Amino acid sequence: MLTVEKLMILLKFNWDADLFLSGGSPQEKALMKGIGWAEYAGLLQDLMLVSRNLVSTEYARTVHRRLLTACADEETAQTFIGYASTL
Repeated sequence: MLTVEKLMILLKFNWDADLFLSGGSPQEKALMKGIGWAEYAGLLQDLMLVSRNLVSTEYARTVHRRLLTACADEETAQTFIGYASTL
């Protein structure tokens, strides 16, 4: 599950798994083990579309459900939404 700490690592490495593999610290790599980089990047794209009102209400609800399932807590979900809305 995504936490604020993991989200910050995704941001630090610009959502680039290859960059992370070459530049991430051992602690970051241990924390991020098993994280689906592409899954979270896709969710970010969808959140960006939602924040710009470019999707249907039904699809926005689907994205919101995916977000809540992917995040460990409300703080992480809100941080993710806030970041997506700035892009």
